[in-house]
Amino acid sequence: MRVDTGGTDEAIDVDDVGIYELGSVSDAGPPTAPTALTRGAVSASGVSLTWQPSTDDVGVTGYDVYRDGYLAASAGGNATSVVVSGLMPATSYEFTVRAKDASGNVSAPSAPLTVTTGPYVPESPAPFPGTHETRAGWLWDKTKAMKEESGAVNVAQYAAQLADHENVAANLAKLDTLFQSYDYEQYKTMAKMYAYLMVGDQFDAGALAHVRSYFASYAYQKLAQTENLRMSNYATGYLVGQYFPDLADLNGNSGERLKSINKANILEMVDAGVRRGWAEYQSPEYTFMTYFCLNAIYQWAGDADLRQRVKMAMDVMWFEWANDWINGYMISSESRAKGDAHAANDPTWRAADHSTLAWTYFGGHRAQQGVGESDNPAPAAYRPNLEYAGLAAWKGMTYAPPELAVRIGRLTDKSYTSRKTNLQNSSGRAMDIYRTSYVRPTWGLGTEVQYRRVDNWIEDLPVVLRWHSDAANPLFRLSVDQGTAPIGTYNQPANQRVMQNGPTAVGVYKSSGDQTSNYVNALFPTSGSIRERREVDGWTVADAGSMYFAYKLVKPGKWYHQTPNDPANKVKTTAQTHPTAALSYSYDILRSQADRNGWALETADKSAYADLDAFASALVRTTSIDASHLEDADPRLVYHSLNGDELDITFDSAAQAPGAAHLVNGTAIDYDSFKLFDTPWLRQDKLGSTFTASVDGASVVYDFDRWTVIAVNDGAATVPATAALTSDNGWDTGLLDGAYTISMNLWHGENATRFRLFENGELIGTTELTMNSPGAQHAEVKLSGRRNGPYVYTGELVNSKGVRAVEPLRVTVKDAAPGAPSLSDDNRDHDGAFTVRADLWWGTNATRYRFFENGVQVGQGDLVAATPKAQHASLDVTGKPAGEYEYVVEFANALGSTRSAPLSVIVR
Repeated sequence: MRVDTGGTDEAIDVDDVGIYELGSVSDAGPPTAPTALTRGAVSASGVSLTWQPSTDDVGVTGYDVYRDGYLAASAGGNATSVVVSGLMPATSYEFTVRAKDASGNVSAPSAPLTVTTGPYVPESPAPFPGTHETRAGWLWDKTKAMKEESGAVNVAQYAAQLADHENVAANLAKLDTLFQSYDYEQYKTMAKMYAYLMVGDQFDAGALAHVRSYFASYAYQKLAQTENLRMSNYATGYLVGQYFPDLADLNGNSGERLKSINKANILEMVDAGVRRGWAEYQSPEYTFMTYFCLNAIYQWAGDADLRQRVKMAMDVMWFEWANDWINGYMISSESRAKGDAHAANDPTWRAADHSTLAWTYFGGHRAQQGVGESDNPAPAAYRPNLEYAGLAAWKGMTYAPPELAVRIGRLTDKSYTSRKTNLQNSSGRAMDIYRTSYVRPTWGLGTEVQYRRVDNWIEDLPVVLRWHSDAANPLFRLSVDQGTAPIGTYNQPANQRVMQNGPTAVGVYKSSGDQTSNYVNALFPTSGSIRERREVDGWTVADAGSMYFAYKLVKPGKWYHQTPNDPANKVKTTAQTHPTAALSYSYDILRSQADRNGWALETADKSAYADLDAFASALVRTTSIDASHLEDADPRLVYHSLNGDELDITFDSAAQAPGAAHLVNGTAIDYDSFKLFDTPWLRQDKLGSTFTASVDGASVVYDFDRWTVIAVNDGAATVPATAALTSDNGWDTGLLDGAYTISMNLWHGENATRFRLFENGELIGTTELTMNSPGAQHAEVKLSGRRNGPYVYTGELVNSKGVRAVEPLRVTVKDAAPGAPSLSDDNRDHDGAFTVRADLWWGTNATRYRFFENGVQVGQGDLVAATPKAQHASLDVTGKPAGEYEYVVEFANALGSTRSAPLSVIVR
């Protein structure tokens, strides 16, 4: 017979040929598990792995490598190494390997190997510290260098390159292609208008025809839409009317008619924005879109009145950004924070949004390493078609933020508490959003609560804690699940109610009944921005470098871990799996499921405690949570805070007006008294017609009735004269009980326009003064709720010529906690039935009491405080068998507690 011998033509003689039927080869056993899994080279985005081969009774056909339980790479044949790429910088992953054979058998996994990738390495970090000009130049260059991954979509990149006469033919062709496609999101329409007005003088006749056709395909009319989409439609429509006067929109309007309609719509939105606050405040994606439209009107509209009004609106935006900026970070709750990438806001990486624009003017505590989708190391969806911030760095830009706003933004020693209000939702309907921030020079906590709520969006971040860090993503946040929305960036204000008092925040949660969404989530970044984290007595305590924080859930929680490489529904299984829903950073997620829940969050400056142990010890020793009413129809939580305050929150309706559901030391937070702006630098009443910004004696007043801006000249010739601080601590009752008034007296000399009072270095009060030089000036700040301890008060007197520091005043509080009660009994017959009586004869009063018998609480109650009058409480005891009993009573108020000496009672 002839056989194939590999291409030769040789004859081979074979004797005794036989043909037999063979059964299939049986391989029922899996290969052995791979061993010695070892890492090789590690980079910021990948790692090489090797292992010792497995054995199999027939043969190993390949290996699968798993990252955190998900298939990440495969190796065929005898290969025993792979390179896993697409990983996140500074992130820990657990790898295992399984062997497989031809029969489909799979081995047990290898022993796990944990690998931490290298730090993020920017391609071209920004100049540091730099100037506005060099930082804006860097942003402009970044805009021109945007990556192109999915065809011609980068409007900003092409326009920027054309403005600098780079790659002219290619970019004109790409923009021409873009003008031939319809956009459903109308901020893209504005982006194309911006590009046309910047570089349209380079378009040929064919491209101009496409431009005209594109802008004629829209109806520029009043919309029932979100804030940024409404403004995009109106601003684009106005500019179409101005620059294409013969071009009719889908409603048949053109020229002056189109301008008139859209001017009215723009001015209606501007008037609402400056009097009610912009609805999409601090939204990383949408705040800039609205600003972008206003900027285009100021840049290119011919109507002077319209330009003046949009300029004033942009100015106020800048003042708010400046107020919230602490050397690289925005401290505020956020509206419409859509996706994890849009929660990021730090010098490692930030989206191409308003915070990037703010950074070009204000700077940061370290170099900006990356910005925009092109620099985003996460494997989430690439969306450069939404990035236009770089166009605001164009050298032809005529708008610049107010000089006073830049001065406020560049302050690096901010230490304050602020309150702000927004009075409309994204659709333009009236509602109330009350925002509180507690800010220190290197960190800050911002929260919000909503009332009179209507059809608002649920993409808000109601609790945001940020801090300075050399690592990425220094952000802790809380949220509750919403349908298929990604974890951590959507929230339902109607289900979670939040209140803040200085550095402390608490919340209560009530489910709507959906058992797939009744989760409270706390996201702890694992990017290195938290240096240490541990569990202590139900608290999760964290050392964040410049500050400490601690979070405590009432109901049990379970820890999960998710990285950007994991599917979006890894932890929240109901989440959509679209790439835009994936995380941009890695987190440990503490997740608690319950129809009723509550939590507490404490923050503290690093300087306040010796170390994390001291912070944790203070939490355990000082704080307490009373959740006895958490299962009520309206859940209630009472928390005694690290600062000694009592925070009492009851679940209330977000659709109703504020009531008395949020109390601090027994007093309801008066949300309706919040101003539109009430910060150390910004002042405006709700619906107010004037906005005032002040810093270091210089002030500017915006008048929204007359649409004028007036720089205030106080007439000062020199800095204010010397003044003194005094206190009336103890004058009323003789008790140094933590309730007193600090007075400032300037007896003669150059006057001030503002007095600022600081307590232990923190700004606690600002008083506006009337100039009457050289007459006397007086200011008072009433204080209460101070715990026992020393307090140092300092002041600043401010006018247009500068600041005069006021010498320190030291005040000691000794009697904030209740006076010491004494115990007596009427057990004269020693028969086991008697009354124990507690008497506080004089001193600071209590609001509650507790009796203890042999160390166990046996009675409690409330007291009515009327300091310094006497207070009494009693405990009726019956049925005691023979023996000796020791009784102690504790009198407490919001500022502390005091226990009596023990009383011994003998029953015979």
